[in-house]
Amino acid sequence: MIIGAILAAGKGTRINAQTSNKTTLLFNGKPLIQYAVEVYKGWADRTIVTVGVFKESVIEALKNYQVDFLDQGEPLGTGHAVQVVVEDIKKRGLSPTELLVGYGDHMMFYTPEVVRKMIKTHQHRKATVTLITTKYSDPDLLGWGRILRGGLSGHIKKVVEQKDATTEERKVQELNAGFYCFDYHFLLENKNKINKSSVSGEYYINEFIDLAIVQNKTVIALDVDFKYVGIGINTQKHLEDSQKLYKERDNE
Repeated sequence: MIIGAILAAGKGTRINAQTSNKTTLLFNGKPLIQYAVEVYKGWADRTIVTVGVFKESVIEALKNYQVDFLDQGEPLGTGHAVQVVVEDIKKRGLSPTELLVGYGDHMMFYTPEVVRKMIKTHQHRKATVTLITTKYSDPDLLGWGRILRGGLSGHIKKVVEQKDATTEERKVQELNAGFYCFDYHFLLENKNKINKSSVSGEYYINEFIDLAIVQNKTVIALDVDFKYVGIGINTQKHLEDSQKLYKERDNE
């Protein structure tokens, strides 16, 4: 059994969302959150959408979709959202093998082939975490987490958020694209072991990746061309640029 989680409870502070959740903004005529749900079609046996700020707008946007809504309460970061989802799955008495996790404002570009490859790679390699990564020449512009590698093997040693990164780390062009396949039982066993960021006071989903690395679990980075990842929506400019990029790709 595979469960898909979509994180959609955030405040949308940078895009100044005033009356509706950021994930309900129109992207080429369709709410962002609808793209996210459709990404899981054919892969997830059920889909859980975390809601919080302006949750009514998310529920309305998905009224014609078969999903479970889960109130995150006070949104304390992506790691906290995963904790809430795992606890909810446990309460329902479900025991999936994998938990897919994506962001409601950044799943528009993913194709069925990318999702298939992520799941199949994860299962074939018996991974604990498989995450989508991509490369971008101006990483500060996107503001995404950096993939830090080390040793002769070049294995991932850490994923660091931009706001927590050193000047040298911010130069890294391999980025965390924010789409994951987790071993569910790993999350269940480790959901209370992550720590708050000393900078933002939030719990990051990256903490689960770092835990897996510390525990010598298999962590796979699946490199995907940027045109199949696209720009997540944090500002109005991101929304404009992302729609343009999406149309350009479709026209290729």
